[in-house]
Amino acid sequence: MSTSVDPILTEPETQSTRRQRRLPVVVSLCSAWLVLVLITAIGADLIAPYGYAEQSLLNRLKPPAFLGGDPAYVLGTDGLGRDVFSRLLYALRTSVLIAFCGTLIGSVIGTMLGFLAAHFRGWVDEIVMLLVDFQASMPFLIIALAILAFFGNSFELFLIVVGFYGWEVYARLTRGLVLQANAQGYAFAVRTLGVHPFRIYVRHVLPNILSVLVVQVTLNFPELILLETSLSFLGLGVQPPETSLGLMLGEGRNYIATAWWMAIPAGVVIFLTTLSVSLLGDWLRDRLDPTLRDADQ
Repeated sequence: MSTSVDPILTEPETQSTRRQRRLPVVVSLCSAWLVLVLITAIGADLIAPYGYAEQSLLNRLKPPAFLGGDPAYVLGTDGLGRDVFSRLLYALRTSVLIAFCGTLIGSVIGTMLGFLAAHFRGWVDEIVMLLVDFQASMPFLIIALAILAFFGNSFELFLIVVGFYGWEVYARLTRGLVLQANAQGYAFAVRTLGVHPFRIYVRHVLPNILSVLVVQVTLNFPELILLETSLSFLGLGVQPPETSLGLMLGEGRNYIATAWWMAIPAGVVIFLTTLSVSLLGDWLRDRLDPTLRDADQ
């Protein structure tokens, strides 16, 4: 006996499944831009036609090639005759490296403190949450400016200072998620078997809260790019002869009326990168949050 399938019932289900698997156009564009940023950051030495500190005073303030300038300088030159396009590639690598390392440092510190607070509770929890409230109540930019101005500026110190940005968000988030996980059945069942708490947290609790932490990373990453940009723009971040996106903005602000190509390309890259990471983070949140995913269905 043959059976037939009603196409009216199966077609909507198939279309829904296809819509869930298909990436939105905006997410695809953001992903493509971030892949391009990553490739550029890794291969800046191979892509850049000139060194980021290579000067030629005879070619200073040349306009971009598309404005009638020298074709050898695609985005023109700055006040010292350095190729803006080459400096932009190296600046992108520096800013991405700082944001990546800062995000890694802050997420590790905050997640570890969140686990400690949720596990020991009592006075440990109170101390951790006191530090979290203190960090959240202080304007981090003012603290960073004070530290860099007092202790002097070096790349290592700058990276550490940036790394402490946003750790309190990870600590508060991890603490709440771990407390929630401890109250659920799977963590209690494993604990009754005599498994060490470290193994429970690493093997059972962390994988269940990892998706939320990943979304927080995508939200924190663009904030660190903007923080590096702000500090370098004020002269307390990356120092010459090194370059970064914020430093290029700072160097180009005095020429914005006469040689706008010194600052505008860096500003466009900052805008597109932070926007792409933010939109991708919002999409990941919608996909990984079961409540939002069920609501869309």
